Order: sequence, then C-alpha cells, then structure tokens
Amino acid sequence: MKNWKSIKEEIYYEDGSLRDIYVFNTNKEDWKAWANLINEKYSVEFYNGRTQQTKARIDVEELLKYFTAPEDFKDVNKAYIKLGKVTLDCQLHYESEMESDIDPKEVKTEEDHQAILEYLKAVASALNKKVVMTSEMTPEDVLLEV
Repeated sequence: MKNWKSIKEEIYYEDGSLRDIYVFNTNKEDWKAWANLINEKYSVEFYNGRTQQTKARIDVEELLKYFTAPEDFKDVNKAYIKLGKVTLDCQLHYESEMESDIDPKEVKTEEDHQAILEYLKAVASALNKKVVMTSEMTPEDVLLEV
C-alpha cells in the first residue's frame, strides 16, 4: 500500500478542482439499493427538489420521481453524505449514472481516505457494479477503481 503522502499527491491533489465518483449504467433498482445503503449506514441530508425541504433520510420515491417527471421539481434532488470528516455531494440528475463530488481539500488524513474507500466498496458491493473516482468532469481519468 502506498504511503499517505503519495495518496494525497496522486489522488487528492489540490488544484481547485473536485474529484468525481461515478457508477455507470444504473437503473431504478440500483438507485433503490444505493438509497437503502445510505439511509442504513451513513449520516445524510437529502434535499428534495420538488418540496425544497431537507430531511435526514433519502426519500426513495421522490428520488425516483425526478427521473420520470423532472418538470414537477423546482430543483434537482441532492444528497450530502458524511464520510467521516469528508462530505460527499451527490447531484441526483440521471437514472443511468450516479455522480458525486468530493472536495480534495477536505481529505486531510489517511483515515479520511479510508472512509472514502469504505464507501466506494460498500456501493460497489450493494450494486454489484464498478465504482470509480476520477478527476473532475473527466470520467476516463480514473484515479481509483473498486
């Protein structure tokens, strides 16, 4: 395993950009499994773009409703998931793709990195799909893969 300094420099370098986490080729069943995992295992704030209210659990019905009737929403649904001291920012736009962001400035310790890795592994296991972390808006530039 690489030392923390190398991991910070190679993955969580601070150049003003974010790191993206992707799961591709997702469907409603994947989203249900993801939401159930998050609600069960993590501290989360779910912003409902239709009601414009924030709750401490992901509302699966509202999450899925956006994919079929986005015109009924004033804003996109969002989820903010706490991974230790790091916040994962999820913009819940597309049924076919899960995409979320991490600010590398928040990743200060090896424990922060481990919390992120545990999340990636949990999602990959729950969905039985590959999860990747990339440079911002560059899905082909994979920094981590689980």
